[in-house]
Amino acid sequence: MKKKVKGYKYDPNEWDESKSIGVTPEKRASGVSTSIRLPKEMVAKLKKVARKKGDIGYQTLLKIWIAERLEKETA
Repeated sequence: MKKKVKGYKYDPNEWDESKSIGVTPEKRASGVSTSIRLPKEMVAKLKKVARKKGDIGYQTLLKIWIAERLEKETA
């Protein structure tokens, strides 16, 4: 593939199909979307903890914590 050169206009005829790969979209879990408002300071702390726990997203961390607590509460 050519480097992007100033003034270069993309030409679809230059596409090299032999370098293309097939991608299968991931199946989305059948979940319920929800929203919650959190203070900015709390989100900042969540992000910091999430990074320390293996560079995961803070929303993923929240899901893990909620799942753990639900298991404890429903045991």
